[in-house]
Order: sequence, then structure tokens, then C-alpha cells
Amino acid sequence: MRYPIVLLDVGGTLIGPRGSFGQVYSDVFAGFGMRCDAEEFNDAIYATWDEMNIKIPTGADRYAHFDGGENGYWLQFVQRAAELATGQLIGRRLAVAVLEKLHAHFGGVDAWEVFEDALPALEALKRQGVRLAVVSNWDSRLPDVLTNLELHHWFDAVVVSHFEGVEKPSATIFRRALELLGADPADALHVGDSPELDGNGATAAGVDWVWIDRHNPGNDKALPDLSRLPEIAENGL
Repeated sequence: MRYPIVLLDVGGTLIGPRGSFGQVYSDVFAGFGMRCDAEEFNDAIYATWDEMNIKIPTGADRYAHFDGGENGYWLQFVQRAAELATGQLIGRRLAVAVLEKLHAHFGGVDAWEVFEDALPALEALKRQGVRLAVVSNWDSRLPDVLTNLELHHWFDAVVVSHFEGVEKPSATIFRRALELLGADPADALHVGDSPELDGNGATAAGVDWVWIDRHNPGNDKALPDLSRLPEIAENGL
């Protein structure tokens, strides 16, 4: 077995959103009397993500850089996304009420779908005796999301940036996963959808990595899904 240890990203690798983020935001805000096109909200969400990322040092835990931690971060996120989408400033009371609805939705099973190639790949890896760990930039809801999607039992360790106080591409979060598994970097393979976060972080930790690009199946530098992962774990890249 070339790679007896496989580390996996979650969003974009194992699971994806069920529908667009913009549609969810649009529906929730509509429940409070604010109408906005779902596509405009979707654009605003990604613009807000990029805008807020600028404020966060590379590899740092994003929530530690905002008053109120995780909740404070998402509160500012909701307010800014709404401003960009609607052109209106929303007050804290409305933002808190909206965030409560969004938080419940994205922490539940209805918000996410497991990619159809994920379970067969996980099952095959386990049959091969491979030990698996999650390495993900996510907030405190990820363990519950994995449990709700019935994915948690596949993993020997779940390493979440929010709990570790550090995010990919820091090598620290990868080393933490290896530490929990008692593994050497040379025995591990990381699988993720971001060259900047997954690729750079894994490489810095001395771990080989595979790029999953579900959006561009013609990308000859990446795999379109996880179907070849058991073969790669067995024989190498």
C-alpha cells in the first residue's frame, strides 16, 4: 500500500451544497420581507467571502479575527452580503434573526449532498485498510454535518480549522491530522479541491496531494472525482 493514510477535504471534495447559496439566502430574507434575486445574492456571497478573506492572515483562524468569534464573523458576513445584494444596510436585530435561520439550515442535512462517487471511494479505501481523516476549513458545525450526512463513521480523525485555531494552507493543520493518526507525512496522501489551500498546505507539511476538480472535467492536472482514489492509494500517483 503506497498511501496507508488518506486525508480528505470536505466541501467540494466529499460534499457540495444542495442548490445555490444565493437561493437559500434569498428565501430566508424573503421570509423577513426583503426581496432579492437569488443570483444577485449568490454573487454578493462570493464577493463578501473574498472581501472578508482579505482581512485574515493566510493560515489564521478567521473567527479569531472578529469580535464575537464564529458568530460575530457570520453576523458581519450576513450584513455585508445583504448590503451588496440589496443595496440596503440591515440592522443587527434582523441580521441576528436571519443568521439563526441560516445557521440551522447549513448545519442540517438538507443543505448538503454527498457526491455520488464519495461513498464508493470511502468504502473501497476502508476495505484496503486505509486510515482516513478529514482536514477541513470549516466552523464548529462540521462534526454535526458529517454525522447528519452519515459520513462521520468513515473517519479515524476529524480535524476542523475552527477547533485547531489554524486554517489551510498552514502546514500545522495537516500535521495535527498526522499526529492524531500517529502517521508519517511520507505515508499520507491529501485529497482536496483547492491548489492554494489543499495543495500548498499539504506540500508544506511534506504530504503528497491530489487535486479534485469537479467543475472542469478536462483539467489534465486534476481528477474529476474520487473514483480513482483507491487505486492511487494502492499504487501511488
